[in-house]
Amino acid sequence: MNKLIIAAVILISVFFVALNSSMLADQADKWVADNPKDPRAPEVLYYAARWCDLLGDNNKAITTYMEIYQKYPEASGYCAAGLYHCADIEVETTSAPKMANDYLQIIFDHYASEVDWTNKAKELYEEVNHVR
Repeated sequence: MNKLIIAAVILISVFFVALNSSMLADQADKWVADNPKDPRAPEVLYYAARWCDLLGDNNKAITTYMEIYQKYPEASGYCAAGLYHCADIEVETTSAPKMANDYLQIIFDHYASEVDWTNKAKELYEEVNHVR
């Protein structure tokens, strides 16, 4: 019986965190604020943003992805990935590609060395702008 209670508590806790993606992102923000020079800070923000993104908290995901770009522009892999996901969110949730194009252009201009993300960005750009 105790194992069942423990399992139920764990399950409830997981669902609580999953349904409160902003809480997770806020905790990541707090940790980064307390540890701004930690080399893991961009990674912490990226995974918090990714969690928000996957759970549909688009505004918080974009805000957190952009925080990586603004605070840690030298973290090219996380920046390029975050900017790509921002563009993808814009494409999926709006009818106007303007913001998506802006995010993609930053990847082209500043993170061309991130070949995988640049290629994905080109594909998304072509899809959004009907380029053939």
